[in-house]
Amino acid sequence: MHKTNIFFRNTQRSLAVSLLLTAMASCQKTIEDPSTETLLNDEALNAKVSTRSLSNLLWSDNLEGLGFLLGVSKQTSTSYGITTSTNLFYQGKKSARFELRPGDKEANGGTRAELSFGPTTNLNRWYSYALYAPSDQYKSEKDDDVITQFHQGDGETPALCLRIKEDHIYIRILGAWFDLGIFEKDKWVAYVMHVKHSTEADGLIELWRNGVKIMNRSGANMYKVKSGGHNPSFKMGVYKSSWNGSGQTETSVRVIYYDDIKMGNEYATYADMVPKPNATNPGSPISGSDNSTPAAGVGVTDFKLINAATEAEMMSITNGQTISLSALKLTKTNIRAVATSNSKSVKIELSGQQSKTYIDTEAPFALHGDDDDGNFYYGNWNPPALGTYTLKATPYTEEKAKGTAGSAKTITFTIVK
Repeated sequence: MHKTNIFFRNTQRSLAVSLLLTAMASCQKTIEDPSTETLLNDEALNAKVSTRSLSNLLWSDNLEGLGFLLGVSKQTSTSYGITTSTNLFYQGKKSARFELRPGDKEANGGTRAELSFGPTTNLNRWYSYALYAPSDQYKSEKDDDVITQFHQGDGETPALCLRIKEDHIYIRILGAWFDLGIFEKDKWVAYVMHVKHSTEADGLIELWRNGVKIMNRSGANMYKVKSGGHNPSFKMGVYKSSWNGSGQTETSVRVIYYDDIKMGNEYATYADMVPKPNATNPGSPISGSDNSTPAAGVGVTDFKLINAATEAEMMSITNGQTISLSALKLTKTNIRAVATSNSKSVKIELSGQQSKTYIDTEAPFALHGDDDDGNFYYGNWNPPALGTYTLKATPYTEEKAKGTAGSAKTITFTIVK
């Protein structure tokens, strides 16, 4: 009788294990192990991550744990190249600090302080982080820096990367440069990127900055994988090719901070990826804001599309809108920022296919300005270049964008033929 009870107990246990394995095998989504093929395809990545995520995040680090960027290759030749900081942070009380100087010994074939993830095993991926660049340690210069790249090996320059040049941030796609606007400093800026890496027309790049979508571009964005090459490998930090060897430029240091770093799988969403700031900690201002309080009652409330040939207002422009030039019979074009009556000046910043920053000190406040008789200018918008733009207008309590800033308004829109 005792042996019979043992048999039934063993049978029940075997059945339970079988049912559990069957349930696991029938799961719709395949969860990749970030400790093996997703992250550790680089020889430098020998240590495995101790835990595996069951969410849509393949990897994440807010720098608060005991491990420091566990399971990722740290490509730097100096003790100061990649460290943790408790002085600046977006989430929690720490961030990752990257520092690069001319004369630093090359690491992995270049002057760099970068994190390197292994080649992706799935070409549909999400990436995000919060970024802070101190103006005194990241001065403007004409020689560009790479702050994010998707490398494919084989000695080729990356097909897709984010670069900083003369205080503007650019995305370079297969050799073509696209201006994404002013590279904001002395404040945290949150970036989310969704990429369907592809050599064909089905490729996709979606990019958000501080919650505003600044790029939605279809088409090829990677090289065909050659012998000695591999699928895109996500890298972030600072790489400056002008400093390779004994190279020198106008600046002598590059310091940048990253926090709340994430990489998501093909099932991830914007909500999964968007960096989450501290709510009240002064060390981490809320994404997209600075530490000052907007002037009460001073704000931009709307944007109006202007036919500069007839001075007529065509329509209000809302976030995410597509504007057809042919449908509206537009060539000479301007945009007016609608501001409250106590706004003395408005700073208007355009980035995208064409870029422009203009301060208008008298209403109506317009991107390309106007004369005293209310005739709108059109600048180089005759017609505007086709593509996606981000437009930001900030009102001020005094002329020439001085005094206290009011509530700004930012939109993204697309111009088509």
